Amino acid sequence: MSEIATAKSPLRLLAYGVVALAICFELLVVWWMLHPQVPDDYRAYYIEHSTTCLNQPVSGAHGLGTMVSFRSEGNAAAKPLRVCGWSGPAGDGTHALGQTSRLRFALPAGTTGPLQLALELVAIKRDGHPSQRVVISVNGTEMTTATALTGEPLKVALAIPAAMIAAQPDRIELALDFPDAVRMGPNDSNTRMRSIKLLSAWLGAPGAQP
Repeated sequence: MSEIATAKSPLRLLAYGVVALAICFELLVVWWMLHPQVPDDYRAYYIEHSTTCLNQPVSGAHGLGTMVSFRSEGNAAAKPLRVCGWSGPAGDGTHALGQTSRLRFALPAGTTGPLQLALELVAIKRDGHPSQRVVISVNGTEMTTATALTGEPLKVALAIPAAMIAAQPDRIELALDFPDAVRMGPNDSNTRMRSIKLLSAWLGAPGAQP
């Protein structure tokens, strides 16, 4: 009997070890779920739900001083600028999607500024929503709030000082926030909300806008 007990003892210890490993693995999985090691953009969009705009690695390539159309015919030129929060384009412009949309403009080496940014946009058509506020930020700094009306394209001109370009000389990161964005359907999530259509964008030297 003692020999049988002795033989079972290592098996019992092995079984205990397997169970302990399984428990440790489950605890590790739970810890990963509670403390995921993911990029900040991923965390904000998927975990914290603090943004509706998941940044994409677009280049921002464009010709400084060139007007970029966000209608269908300008898709090839506009695509490298659309970081996130856009749907389309269609013939009448590119729809903002969610509560924030972003654009990126890469700057040529040696750009010193100041620069001027020009946007043309229009509010969506929706009963009970004749206008949309657009909060515009450049490189993380809020610059202005514009109000777009339904059916009336709005041109927004924004001066970007040389000091702001000196602080980040390789690109302009443009964020458009839409505090009045609306759900087009009762089951739409906030990532599907609509607000404005972007018609064109231009970045160049002050006074040079076509």
